[in-house]
Amino acid sequence: MLMVSISSKAGPANVSYIISTPTSTSADSIDSAIPTVICLHPVYLGKYIFQRMPKTKGRARIYLIVFLAQFRDPKLRRFNLIGVDTRLHGDTEGKVKGVFGSEDAAHDMVAFMDALQLPPCHFFGLSMGARIALQMGITYPEKVLSLFLVSPIPIEEPAEVSEGRQEIYEYWCQGWRDPGRPDIAVMNDAIKGAIQLGFNSLTDPLTKAILKVTTPKAFKNYGPERLEELHLVTVKFFTEKVDYSTEKLNRIQCPVKLIHCSADIAYPIHHTEELFQRLINSGVNAELEVVEDAPHFGTITNGSE
Repeated sequence: MLMVSISSKAGPANVSYIISTPTSTSADSIDSAIPTVICLHPVYLGKYIFQRMPKTKGRARIYLIVFLAQFRDPKLRRFNLIGVDTRLHGDTEGKVKGVFGSEDAAHDMVAFMDALQLPPCHFFGLSMGARIALQMGITYPEKVLSLFLVSPIPIEEPAEVSEGRQEIYEYWCQGWRDPGRPDIAVMNDAIKGAIQLGFNSLTDPLTKAILKVTTPKAFKNYGPERLEELHLVTVKFFTEKVDYSTEKLNRIQCPVKLIHCSADIAYPIHHTEELFQRLINSGVNAELEVVEDAPHFGTITNGSE
């Protein structure tokens, strides 16, 4: 695991990341002779969904190794691949103060790039990661070579999805009513809600493997002293008003590929189509593709597609 210290408009942080190159699945630096792709994770999960995982036993081990096809794909391994943990996720250390929206996350990302002296990069983003990547294209177009956005967050969060995110948060908070004796049963209700959102309540070795890795990090990052920060990152981040006006989207200078996962229970395709049309109307070189039978976190379950 690699760490780098940054200081952005969102405050100081120690950012955890991993680099994969054609010659190493865990390198210390990029190969400057080839392009670099920065991979941004969805809410609740972390950069580990992009990499080979520690060995475990049985069927869980199989799923951990193939968690996401991206970092093992020979076609992608021709490039530098960087997985990054955003604030309150994975192993990144840094407080969330007052507000944390897509612009704040983009400020963090450009500070991360500057700290590693990275050249302009290609961006892959899943769900929350897609919103951050899109904001990078708007705010820092000189840093972005292309955008590949899977399950992008809608321009306006549907009320029922916002209510679901709030319910997940409230169950987690209830589990911490007695910090000395966390109520695991109530917390499991929060976890079930997150699985429903991302995986359509799929309960197989894949989601069990995800939980095995995610749960300990959730207890560390979402402890009783950080519940207000948790609300900012997992609820308010998605309900913020984003400016996807023609003026803003016209700042994007790179090609954009949107991927809609057809089994996404949170966001029907018309949300992605609306964003796609706005991009086209703003003169952006954009494409839209549908991956059939994939849930919201479709690159984890349907990585090969």
